[in-house]
Amino acid sequence: MFIGKYEHNLDSKGRISVPAKIRDTLREEYKDEKLILTCFENYLVAYPVQEWMQIGQRIRQAPNMEKGVSDFMRLLFSNASEVTFDRQARILIPPQMRARANIDKSVVMVGVMNKIEIWAQDKWAEFENTVQLDRGRLASFGI
Repeated sequence: MFIGKYEHNLDSKGRISVPAKIRDTLREEYKDEKLILTCFENYLVAYPVQEWMQIGQRIRQAPNMEKGVSDFMRLLFSNASEVTFDRQARILIPPQMRARANIDKSVVMVGVMNKIEIWAQDKWAEFENTVQLDRGRLASFGI
C-alpha cells in the first residue's frame, strides 16, 4: 500500500525523483518497476501496471455506449503514458501532463493506497486548506 506525502522538485528535463518507500512498495507488492501515469483534473496519478490492468478490465465491462463512459475512457487512456525509473530513480513527466496539471517545479507526491498522486505544490496546499471531511462517512470506516 502506498502511503505518505513527499515534496520534490522537477529537474530541468521534467524528471522527478521517486521516493525509496514508493519504489520499495512497487517492487515488493507489485514485483514491477513501471508505472502508468495519467491525468485527473488538476493532478496526475501513477498506477502500478497491475492496478492499471484491473482498472482497464472494470472499464471494459462498463456500458461504453453511454456518452459519459466513452468520454471518460477516451480521456483516461489517451492521456496515459508508461514510465520507468532511470538510474537515479527518477521518472519523466511528459510536457503535456505537466502543463495539464500546472506542474512547473515543486511537486507533492501522495501515496493513496493503490496509486500515487502527483500534484503541483500550490494545488496540493490549496486542496489541504479547503477539503472538508465528512465525519459521519469517516466513522462508517471505523476512523
